[in-house]
Amino acid sequence: MKTKIMKTITLSAKEVKLLNRLEYEGKDIYTRDDIISFCADSQKADYLIRKLLKKGRLKKIIKNIYLLVPMKAPGGQWAGNEYLIAKALARGAQYYIGYSGVFNSYGFTDQVAQLIHVVNDRYSMLKTIFGVRYKLIKVIPDRIYGLEARKIKNEDVVFPKKERAMIDAFEFYDVKKAYSILSSQIGKLNIPVFIEYLSRYPVQKIRRRIGYFLEKLGISKKLLEKIDVGQKGYSSLYDSGSNKGKIDKAWRLINNG
Repeated sequence: MKTKIMKTITLSAKEVKLLNRLEYEGKDIYTRDDIISFCADSQKADYLIRKLLKKGRLKKIIKNIYLLVPMKAPGGQWAGNEYLIAKALARGAQYYIGYSGVFNSYGFTDQVAQLIHVVNDRYSMLKTIFGVRYKLIKVIPDRIYGLEARKIKNEDVVFPKKERAMIDAFEFYDVKKAYSILSSQIGKLNIPVFIEYLSRYPVQKIRRRIGYFLEKLGISKKLLEKIDVGQKGYSSLYDSGSNKGKIDKAWRLINNG
């Protein structure tokens, strides 16, 4: 029986020096420009990046963006933090980590997110990185507001506040499920803030629908008056079914449910 010999991957002095510098900086993810700044030479940086990729001490996330596999990682096994990777995929765009993963964290649903959504103003993409699926959704910048930064490994990562996430529930789920979530959360929302965010939302159909449901839930008319429903046309209350039904003139909706 032959003995299996494990090949030891050795690092050069220059590679160790760069890895030590990257670990000293304390980040999980570095760009090519970051590494060039540490090497003071683009050719040297590119050479070391190639070597460290080959030896498994850097992992490519996307072009010119790399995950550091620290020296302490056993056998080079290191996946990194999925939210930091999501931020890196935004590549400087305005963004937030939204939809299903955030809904779970706010108690809107018990379902565990199957992928991480990155709402942003530049990129559309579906990508699997280290076994985790990411979906970048491009939207107009007017939708990117009502956000907060959370510290993850000393980096700011952007998420929607609860009231802003509630609006996204009406974009992500069918209307009946979104209304069910709104009903269960209404006592936990800051209603003036929620209505402020809703009044800014650039999709008229969503403003009309949520305003209609807020009225059903007993929110004061004085607050609801801040929601602009427009003066032309009507929207259907539900996406499925007929476009025929009772007209609600106040919210300019066709109740087709």
